[in-house]
Amino acid sequence: MNSPRLEDPALRPIFQPADGPVRAFVVAGACGNVGFGKLGQFARLLAPYGIPVVGLDPSDAVKEVPDRLAKALGKRFSPEEVEAILSHVTVVQGSVDDLPADLPVGFVFEAIPERLDIKHGFYRAIRQRDPEAYIFSATSGFPSTTLFADLPGNERCGVMHPFFPHLTNKLFEVPTKGAVTGPEELSTVRRMLARLGMHVIEVRDVPAFAADRIFCGMMLEAVRIHADLGLTPAQVDDACKKLLGTSPFFVHNLIPGANYLSAHCMELLRGEVDSNLYAIPDVWKPYIEDPHKQWPYEKGEKCPPDAFGTVRTRMLGMLFALTAYMIEHDVAALDAINFLAENALAFRAGPPALVESMGFEEARGIVRRFLEMQGIERGQEVAPLAAFSEDRGGWGSIYVARSVHDGIGLLSLKKTTINDLVLAELDAHRRALESDDTVEAMVLAPDGTYAREFGHGADLGAFVPVLGNAEAALDLIQRWKAKILPLRSGKPVVAALVGRVLGGSLELALSCHARIAARGTRLAFPETTVGVIPGLGGCHHAHRFCNEDAYAHIDHMLLTGHGVMVEVTADWGGLVSEIVDVRDLPKASMDLARRLARDPNARPAFREGPTDHRVDRDVPTRNEAGTPLDADLRDLLVETIEACNRTTWAEASAIEERNAAKSLAAPAAAVGVKAMLRGKPPQFPRPLP
Repeated sequence: MNSPRLEDPALRPIFQPADGPVRAFVVAGACGNVGFGKLGQFARLLAPYGIPVVGLDPSDAVKEVPDRLAKALGKRFSPEEVEAILSHVTVVQGSVDDLPADLPVGFVFEAIPERLDIKHGFYRAIRQRDPEAYIFSATSGFPSTTLFADLPGNERCGVMHPFFPHLTNKLFEVPTKGAVTGPEELSTVRRMLARLGMHVIEVRDVPAFAADRIFCGMMLEAVRIHADLGLTPAQVDDACKKLLGTSPFFVHNLIPGANYLSAHCMELLRGEVDSNLYAIPDVWKPYIEDPHKQWPYEKGEKCPPDAFGTVRTRMLGMLFALTAYMIEHDVAALDAINFLAENALAFRAGPPALVESMGFEEARGIVRRFLEMQGIERGQEVAPLAAFSEDRGGWGSIYVARSVHDGIGLLSLKKTTINDLVLAELDAHRRALESDDTVEAMVLAPDGTYAREFGHGADLGAFVPVLGNAEAALDLIQRWKAKILPLRSGKPVVAALVGRVLGGSLELALSCHARIAARGTRLAFPETTVGVIPGLGGCHHAHRFCNEDAYAHIDHMLLTGHGVMVEVTADWGGLVSEIVDVRDLPKASMDLARRLARDPNARPAFREGPTDHRVDRDVPTRNEAGTPLDADLRDLLVETIEACNRTTWAEASAIEERNAAKSLAAPAAAVGVKAMLRGKPPQFPRPLP
């Protein structure tokens, strides 16, 4: 009987490189946190292709894995979908020798204990059984050279370091610089991961890579602060939440064995530089030795105000020292370090962004005070502060980059939300391209590596400090508009839309001369769900680009938060000039920008003057998730849309920013912003019926 043929060119080189049966994807260590989560994730993603997935573990508990997966997947998928996924999953208790003899293995994801003797024995057994199999480790600390240097065929080996929650997080840290993985083999694995929607961040093949240096260093300093200052774990977390947006003790209590892994990471770094910066305090050792021991934790405890300054200096000093070392030793690119901190570790702003925001001088001062305060040995080696200077590549391009392609400037967005630093970098790069005589026009687009969608709107964390304060809110809006509005003042700028384009990001796109979109792009103004109204042009820019027949559709989007697919807007006028296949978007956007530069008449019309527009209030009172919206906010939004459209663009801009600031000062904003930051539906004070 002929075996079914795997047609997908991104998967075939690994799972069916020649005629014969489809090879399996094996997860070793399927009972652990990482292995279980990745077993479920890869089973779901590979099921449509008919690729068998095996969960391998010596523990008798592996027999319970299918039921555990059914329960975990059942929270997100229908019973029929779960059954289809699990029909491709086999669990095997035992070792490599216990795998079905007639089942060839194409890829092994190893998530077994962090002991080299166990790992090396496992790799030898796999290589002996399946000489062509790819073997990638989930290790959080060992470089690929330590794991695979003596293994035959190690060019098909490497590291894919995943992040919590493992069942859903598609981000992997993959060491490439100095790794044993062969260039062609790495490309093969990257194509597979890309087909499955995974996100790969490349780092150097060094102990602990990049993200865990930050994560584990944060925990080490949190433990030392707890021991030295007598603060409870919850009090330390409160300070870290304010500083960074994350809670080290709480996270370590969530993950059994996390204390051991974090301490192990610090011990690996001490192997690079023998400094007490990485010293493990005695108070941590019981939690390291017992993977199930939890830190005592009382939610709601606050860091005493008189201790906060010391905590700030010590925590930022530690994180900045680790960051400086990584920059100096090229562990990862500056934007990669920042991306990992924000997207893998849930920092509100990564250490590089914090340094850039406060300035090099202040950041260096914090590190110097920290090193002196803690008596850190070999301080100049573990914290090379020359890394915090403009002559080091990457500063000023953490969130936005620029390049020039055949006379067209490309502004590449690396972050999907908007904040002060994103807009500052965007404006600086725009001005540089504006002054470059070789540049005819510009394209604003996601970079495709760190950002794959055009954008999800404002960083809600930026709203928190101005809630309830109209004056501060107005300052924020005007500050942002000063960076956004110049996009329409000079050379033509085309926004290349893909994925979701929401809220402030849609307003950013509407501040450009024209927009082009990939098919399937989704547009929405979800501000009403957050309890605010648009303040960057959303209340009138879309109307000014479109014909009057589209006004009711735009009003519906604004009032309800309901989104539309971009194809719906094709006959609205100048909202979107072209809709193309996603693979054609880069070239088509450049071509459109060039046409706008060479023929000003090709630019979409933009109504500068007034029109007598009335908003139809007879629209749904709930957002797409069924949450009732706020009555007072709707009144303000209707008033703003009508007032903005009935006057000139300049006057409308002033009206909108004042009313948007008013909305941020109102009770609905406090409810909406805080609820959304917690991932909960808001319960507004005056819900619409």
